[in-house]
Amino acid sequence: MFRFRSVFQDLVLLLAKVGTAQTSSLELKTLLDVGNFMQTYYLHPQPELIGNLIEALHPSGLLQIQKANNINPVIGFFSEIFAANPNRLPQWQVLIAKQDVQTKAALDQALSAAKSGGVLKVSGHTAGLNDMYWGAFCASGNPKFVYRLVDQLQYFDERNDESLFFAGATAMWSLASNAKTQPAVRSAIEDARTKADKRTQELISKLVTEDPEKIKLDSGEIVRKQRETRKWK
Repeated sequence: MFRFRSVFQDLVLLLAKVGTAQTSSLELKTLLDVGNFMQTYYLHPQPELIGNLIEALHPSGLLQIQKANNINPVIGFFSEIFAANPNRLPQWQVLIAKQDVQTKAALDQALSAAKSGGVLKVSGHTAGLNDMYWGAFCASGNPKFVYRLVDQLQYFDERNDESLFFAGATAMWSLASNAKTQPAVRSAIEDARTKADKRTQELISKLVTEDPEKIKLDSGEIVRKQRETRKWK
């Protein structure tokens, strides 16, 4: 089945419905607890709880459910956390070494990204990289990650390369979704609009006014038609 979002991204919509709150260490038990903490971290930075988050990743099931989709936002999130807190890295690395194979692999990639300059140093146009940008934004609140996502909108009209279309479509849907629930995202999008070309400005107008679910469904219909006509496999 065609899917635009990971379980981590699904939590964005769920948290918008139930509301968010600052999380204590005792609450990092469920998938919702972990998603809440990560999604809102930049609003209430709590590096003293990152050790608890590391230990909660496996029990919460975040990397076990649709792990291929969820690993990218986790890498992006922790790459920014690690870069911003070098003095805490030694104690975190001790914890990382004790984790299961999947969790350790994801956090090792985040460490590598942090040491290489972070996600902003990664080049490319993929849905997976978009997930990394969102994870990094949630950790830092840095609008540059939103600007990168706005840059991907140029591929929303792509009809020859399916991978490039997915880069544009996932950026379109996720920007629309987060603009509805996070003022910082909406502000960064509006700032990017002033510097964007005409077509990107049109797409921004669309994503800030339309229902994100309609955008996702419309994009899925494009994929269906392209595959039906064998333009995409």
